[in-house]
Amino acid sequence: MKYSRISTLFYLLMMFSDLLAGVNSDSIFMITMGGTKSHTVPFAALSRALVARGHNVTMLSAFPGVAEDAGAEELCPDGLVEYVNDFTKDWDLLGSRMKGDPPISPWKALQYGYQVCEATLSDPLTKHFLHSGRNFDLLLLDGAYSACALGFVHHFSAPYMLINTVGLYLAPLAALGNPEPFAITPFFNSGYTEKMNVMQRMANGAAHIFCRAMHWLLLTFTIQPILNKAFGPSGVPSVLAMQRNASFVLQNGHSSLTYSRAYLPHVAEVACLHCRPPRPLTKDLERFVSGSGPEGTVVVSMGSSVKAAAMPAALRRVFVAAFAKLRQRVIWKWENGYNSTFPETLPANVHLVRWLPQQDLLGHPKVVALVSHGGLLSMFEAAYHAKPTIMLPVFCDHDANAAKAAADGYAIKLELQGLTADRLVAAINRAIKDPTFRHKAELHSRYLLDQPISPLESAVFWTEYILRHRGAPRHLQGAALRDLSFIEWLYLDILTLLLVAFYCVRRTATLISKCATRMNCTTKKLKEH
Repeated sequence: MKYSRISTLFYLLMMFSDLLAGVNSDSIFMITMGGTKSHTVPFAALSRALVARGHNVTMLSAFPGVAEDAGAEELCPDGLVEYVNDFTKDWDLLGSRMKGDPPISPWKALQYGYQVCEATLSDPLTKHFLHSGRNFDLLLLDGAYSACALGFVHHFSAPYMLINTVGLYLAPLAALGNPEPFAITPFFNSGYTEKMNVMQRMANGAAHIFCRAMHWLLLTFTIQPILNKAFGPSGVPSVLAMQRNASFVLQNGHSSLTYSRAYLPHVAEVACLHCRPPRPLTKDLERFVSGSGPEGTVVVSMGSSVKAAAMPAALRRVFVAAFAKLRQRVIWKWENGYNSTFPETLPANVHLVRWLPQQDLLGHPKVVALVSHGGLLSMFEAAYHAKPTIMLPVFCDHDANAAKAAADGYAIKLELQGLTADRLVAAINRAIKDPTFRHKAELHSRYLLDQPISPLESAVFWTEYILRHRGAPRHLQGAALRDLSFIEWLYLDILTLLLVAFYCVRRTATLISKCATRMNCTTKKLKEH
């Protein structure tokens, strides 16, 4: 599968122009403080492309090895790594979801925002890095939990861009003036789509407003003091103001997979910038997949944050019983590996792997479906490789992703609570045997691939554009929209003024009427006397 031929021509022209003019070797600092490894994937893909074009990239994250694999200098403060490990090690995401409980409470999510900031900035490696005299031409921040990283932006006095890794979370874009109409923007943690009834729109709007209020409180009363303490006696400017000064946003979405939205010129959709054509499988995987016959193979992966090996025994038995009933072969990502002691007797058609090359498998013609947790990157990869998907959402944006993919017709959404082997088997068989799902997957794959240039090339172009201009030129900024407050954006100040004016006019008219009535009564009494 390839993007338009124009894409290849565009890339060659960029390379040729660089050879003529000489590539500027700029220094770029990438920062992602997300608590799951999936946050690093878009950064790593972009890093490889930028390094290949001669740029120097440094990446801060909680996951050692990611930056080095992407050709970047790695910065993994022990405080950050240990905090994220401690925060996630006791997660019982699948168990909580099966019981109908929130896997992560809103309070814990808020705590993460300032605790991860303290852990990072108080680490000796971070302090040494900040006082090393380094300079950067551009910073790229994760749209999720980006507030802490704004301290680095102030310290290095450089423009910054965002990679909005959680594509359905539009608050970072709204802070820059992009419209976020609550009536058609499902809250990223909900299972709604853009078509909501009255009660859903009410709940959706309340969730958006509550989230914004909590975000304001978090930045004002926790992040701001932490940054002021970490970056010297003069502190840093208002974090609320700094978050409105991003030069550009690489939005991890696309109208063919997420939702059509009206973005300002400083936003480029780059969904699937990490996606690529399949590479050859290892010999053992190729032998297993190719030997599946006409029925094909089903890939089962719950992502990097949801550990299948830690799933409750009841859910594990459901999976095993379901896979035993399938005619397809099953490749199941099981973090303990194939040689681990599996509690149940493993069906003959199931192959366990500690890690799987998901894109290489999804691009294999013998793979017929994906069973997934509903993560955004897995959703993109399944669409890119045109594979129907069965989604079992667990937490964060999984419900919203699954709802959108199901509404688009290439996925089936199942609830973990009350899941049975028969329901899982029925969903897998339906996704495979009903041609509608394959047709919809192929349709959305064509929509995604039919672009003038690939998402990765677009991300590279806009990154270098901001580097060339040392920040975003004003014509890309929605300055007037960006500087509007929430009250001004919703015309609440005008409505309040009109209501006050109406009240004053009505009150004045009432007083005049009362005075006239009294005068009339007084006149009548005088005449009577």
